[in-house]
Amino acid sequence: MNHKKGIITQLLFCFLMMMFLAVIGCKTDDETTTYTISGNVTYYSGGDAFEDITVSLTGVGSTETDSAGNYSFTGVTNGTHVLTPSYSNYIFDPVSTVVPIDGANVSHINFSAYYTSLSFDISGTVGGNVQSGVELILSGSSDNTFQQSGTVVTNSDGTYAFKNLSAGTYTIIPSLSGYTFDLEYQDIKITSGDVANVDFTSYLE
Repeated sequence: MNHKKGIITQLLFCFLMMMFLAVIGCKTDDETTTYTISGNVTYYSGGDAFEDITVSLTGVGSTETDSAGNYSFTGVTNGTHVLTPSYSNYIFDPVSTVVPIDGANVSHINFSAYYTSLSFDISGTVGGNVQSGVELILSGSSDNTFQQSGTVVTNSDGTYAFKNLSAGTYTIIPSLSGYTFDLEYQDIKITSGDVANVDFTSYLE
């Protein structure tokens, strides 16, 4: 009887060890699995591919578009990332965009480029109960035919910036689940220079 109990105990121990190792293995795979973000950049006029555009991805780095206007980031982990294109004397729509990665590759994050001799920035800070990770949503009406929009996420100190905007009128809306803000939105007019101190204060709901 004791011999049988010993065998049962050993089998149970082996079973529990196998389950433990399986769980640890799954967790490791989940933590190390990475994904791809990809898209395309074209000229606003004609829609032709735009080569050598620098596209930056927060937390990863930057790359350049190929001859077909395509770009790709590999090795991207789960989380919220921000894509931003840049090229001298060009502005883009969207100016930047938030890309959440949640267990799958993301493709077709595309941008349109428009030539301009002047571009401007809007910047500010989110303070209050939360600073980091607040999403700012930009929409607007440019003074030219090229309309711009975009999203960014605040840095750890609450700062944010929308770069390379044309002159025009824009609206910025802050957003983060579980929080409200002193201002639901702000309307910003860009005429001939950068606009700073477009600030918001956050409150826990």
